[in-house]
Amino acid sequence: MDNLVRNIIYSSIKNFFENESDFFDYTSQTGMTEWNLTHHLCNELSKYFLWLNKEVDVAKRNYDNKRPDIIFHKRRTNKFNFLVVEAKKNPNDKQLDIIKLKNNWMVRPLNYRFGEYINIWGKGEFEAILITRDGSEIKIDETTRVCLQTQASHTMMDARVKKALNVHANLS
Repeated sequence: MDNLVRNIIYSSIKNFFENESDFFDYTSQTGMTEWNLTHHLCNELSKYFLWLNKEVDVAKRNYDNKRPDIIFHKRRTNKFNFLVVEAKKNPNDKQLDIIKLKNNWMVRPLNYRFGEYINIWGKGEFEAILITRDGSEIKIDETTRVCLQTQASHTMMDARVKKALNVHANLS
C-alpha cells in the first residue's frame, strides 16, 4: 500500500504541473497563496481517492483549532482517516511540517494512516515525502512510478473490500 500511495502522490503532483501549467504565471497585481496551491493539489489527489471525503484547511476544534492543509477521510469517524497533507510553497520549509504531521495527525485518536509533506515552489520544482503509520519517511521524486487514476482506485477499493470481508468473517 505504501508504494501505491507514493505513486498516487507523485502522479497527482505531475498532473498538477500538467493541468495547471500556467499556475506560477501571475501578473504583478496577483500572487499565489498556499491556500490556492492546496486547493489545486486537493483536486488532483481527489481523482485517485474517489471513495473518501476531501477537505481543505478544515479546523479541528478539539485540537486547538489546528488546521491540516488537506485531509482525505470519512466524515463523522476517525476510523477511516486515510491521508493528511501539509503543503508549502517555499523550498526552505520542511522539518516543522513533518513534525506536525507525525505529532498532530498520525497519533491517537485521529490516527491518519499516511501523512504527506508536499512543497511546490516553481514549475516542475517540488519536494515530497510520504510518512507511513510507523513514522518512516519515503521520498517521492522522479524515480517514483506514475499511476493511472482508474488503476489506483480499483486497487485501493479491492484492498478495502478484502479487508471488510475479513473483518466480517472474523465477526461471524
